[in-house]
Amino acid sequence: MTQQIDVSVVNLTKKFGNFTAVKDVNFEVPKGSFFSVLGPSASGKTTVLRMIAGFETPTSGDIFIGGQRVNDVPANKRQCNMVFQRLALFPMMNVLDNVTFGLRRRGGMSKSEMVKLANEALNRVDLKGLGKRKINQLSGGQQQRVALARSLVLDPTVLLLDEPLGALDLKLRQDMKLELKRLQARMGTTFMYITHDQTIALAMSDTIAVINFGNIEQIAPPDELYRRPATHFVASFVGENNKLVGGRVNQLLADDTCEVDFGGIPMQGRVGEKLAVGDHIDLFIRPEMILLRPGKQAGGILGKINEINFDGAHSLVIVQLLESTTPLSINVKLQHTEQSPKVEVGDVVTLSWSSEAANAFRHVAPSKDKKEA
Repeated sequence: MTQQIDVSVVNLTKKFGNFTAVKDVNFEVPKGSFFSVLGPSASGKTTVLRMIAGFETPTSGDIFIGGQRVNDVPANKRQCNMVFQRLALFPMMNVLDNVTFGLRRRGGMSKSEMVKLANEALNRVDLKGLGKRKINQLSGGQQQRVALARSLVLDPTVLLLDEPLGALDLKLRQDMKLELKRLQARMGTTFMYITHDQTIALAMSDTIAVINFGNIEQIAPPDELYRRPATHFVASFVGENNKLVGGRVNQLLADDTCEVDFGGIPMQGRVGEKLAVGDHIDLFIRPEMILLRPGKQAGGILGKINEINFDGAHSLVIVQLLESTTPLSINVKLQHTEQSPKVEVGDVVTLSWSSEAANAFRHVAPSKDKKEA
């Protein structure tokens, strides 16, 4: 069965004078999915969203919404609506009037029809019975849902969200990201979410497109993106990582793995791109996937604990490698469980990890790393 596509961009490019903000971008957003575009500031993600919404005109390429090419369709005629970071709710209006605002501007239906549709939209976002409330009588999370209802009442093919959780405090942001995903799954509306916050993208998305300097680096489900990054940038940008710089490939092994040398210490990792023996590489290792064992143990790398930083559910343990010919340390995320080893600063420990926990990419010069961050 062919999957229906709600949004498709083909070879999309946007230039501002001599500056190319978006270059040859291609992706498809399946119907009923939660699709995120993730990237740092000035990566081009908001420009992509604005072109889909009709607020910017592509320099070249095509945009399709619901199968219709919309390059020349005005923003107010496209089958999409946008929820902004600043919600732009009208404080002088009550909730119901805010939700019916777009319907009134569009026209063509009676007041009773608009009220019926607005109440249905409020029910969909769990705000039943709050239509007469003033905006300033609502919590931050409720205001987010009013903004959603105001867009959903227009029955868009796709809802575009430009970091609408960015202005919330941490606790509310954590709560709302789960609630937003539940709402999307229950309603079945296609969501396209733009964000620089990888924790939000990883938690909510069915698919994530990572963009950097106007180029799509990788498109994948969250777990694949996290465990099997396709580029140096994705490995560096997505999630917490130890980044060991400038090792050398000793040998290529089976199953797309390699052995690399850092300061005389052999380590293994997954080959993230095509590599050859002798290549200088950077190795990215997830701190939560490193096994830490007290004392000197077989089958691992010897180190000494320099710091232990408590962080709620886990501690970040900084381990100096003892057998490296150059100063080298690795961060280990140690969960607080009954089975966790009891260690202190100064203890000698053994570190080990599977090759799947580490990703090897050709070395990138520090000047480019600064841009990536």
